[in-house]
Amino acid sequence: MASSRKQGNMETEPSYENDNDNDNDNDNDNDEKEPENDEDEGQSTPKGRFGKPVDEFNMDEVLRLGGTKADYVMLASLSDTQELVDGGKKGIIDDLKEGELESFITKLGIRAYSEHFQTITDESAEREDSGAGPTKGTKKKQEEEKKVKPKAKEPKEDTGEKGGKTKTKQGKEAVGATATAQAGGKKKKAKQQNVNVFEFNKRQVLLIKPGGKWFDLEYTKESESGPQDDALASRYKALAQQLLEADVELFKSKKSARKGANSRWMKTVVSTGTLADRMAAMTLLIQDAPVHSLELVEGLVALVKKKGGRRQSLMALDTLRELLLSDLLPEQRKLRAFAQRPFDRLEELASGNRDARDRRLILWLFEHLLKQQVAEFAVALDALAHDTVTATKARALSAAHELLCSRPEQERALLVQVVNKLGDPEYKMASKASYLLETLLHTHPNMKAVVCTEVERLMFRPNVHAKAQYYAVCFLSQVPLSRDEEDLAGRLIAVYFAFFRACVKRKDVESKMLSALLTGVNRAYPYARAGR
Repeated sequence: MASSRKQGNMETEPSYENDNDNDNDNDNDNDEKEPENDEDEGQSTPKGRFGKPVDEFNMDEVLRLGGTKADYVMLASLSDTQELVDGGKKGIIDDLKEGELESFITKLGIRAYSEHFQTITDESAEREDSGAGPTKGTKKKQEEEKKVKPKAKEPKEDTGEKGGKTKTKQGKEAVGATATAQAGGKKKKAKQQNVNVFEFNKRQVLLIKPGGKWFDLEYTKESESGPQDDALASRYKALAQQLLEADVELFKSKKSARKGANSRWMKTVVSTGTLADRMAAMTLLIQDAPVHSLELVEGLVALVKKKGGRRQSLMALDTLRELLLSDLLPEQRKLRAFAQRPFDRLEELASGNRDARDRRLILWLFEHLLKQQVAEFAVALDALAHDTVTATKARALSAAHELLCSRPEQERALLVQVVNKLGDPEYKMASKASYLLETLLHTHPNMKAVVCTEVERLMFRPNVHAKAQYYAVCFLSQVPLSRDEEDLAGRLIAVYFAFFRACVKRKDVESKMLSALLTGVNRAYPYARAGR
């Protein structure tokens, strides 16, 4: 037995043959009892560090209960008399200091939403904290509840089906009340979100940076072909107006804060310079920051409209025409109105970024306002084209033709102006209009059908002079055709014969008009379909 003890527990149970000096140290170890099982006489049961039999607590049992090896090591090192505090890491984990949790909660800003939450007090916890037992009021309430409960149970046993019906009714009412409460909460949240979405926030940094072409930005290419909600569009438009005004004011304040000879010269020239210097300064300012210089564009349009000063109007016309062609109008598309934007997808396109959304709104509103200014400029050109001075009419006609050839914006109004000049009382203007229309068709062959349709309207307009109709027929007879334009050739032949019938009814067929009609038929007939 002594040899087996040495093998099983060498450290815990020393030999009985030691000296008396070690008797006191080994008293505790000698008090251990031998195992009761006599079957394993060759081996004694191994014992743990604190004298616990290992059979009672082993790793297999810990693994069977879902533990790990680390759990087994931790539990094996515990004593019944010791207390585990903070997972055995009392000294490692730093405790919270006084007021640290409260300061963390204030940083999170939870108290701002405290009005929306319902606070429920725990009466039992309050009682435990106060150390007092239940009060008389609470005892009375508990006794009354006990009395009421059996009374409420009695009608259930007696009524049977009726009780079930009342239950279902109460359940339906409760469900309806919760549903209405949820719907009301959702409406309130939606209202709060709408208020936050349309809230105006003034920036200290420019949303639209000066420099470059404004129509090259990606935000300007977003459009919506379908109908938009008018109320939503109007609210976004009001917000965009505030954003644009704030950005323009910020740009002006930053520019006025600059110190330099160039900025001072610009200020003085725009206000008190000569006409040529004013036009040059306005051109530079608009080219530098077109979005923030819309007022200067409006001023140029007003100068073109101004009556009584032809020189000033013509200089403003040339300046604005160059700016529209170089910096303000895109080449491949027309300007879009503010209502043609995807407001229903605006927050999604911006990905929740307020700056990206506000940039879109500013650019969309700027394009809308610029479209209005270009439309007013087209009206001003039409007014100048009816001036009494031939040079003024020729400048206005040339500007309309150049814009029509170079940019698609306001092409309908500009085309009508050029076509109407075919009926100008002066021979030079009519012939110049015919020549400009021919160059337009050479530049844009796909516009043949559109131009011919507009000239046809001029021919059949009621109160049109015979000279205008003659110039119109001469122009149509000079339209270049090809084998791929059979429909257009057949349409021109139909126009010629219809106009000839109208002239016969009026008994007003001149030789010049008849020869022009025959020339047009002979030129278009080879390209028309045989069936027509």
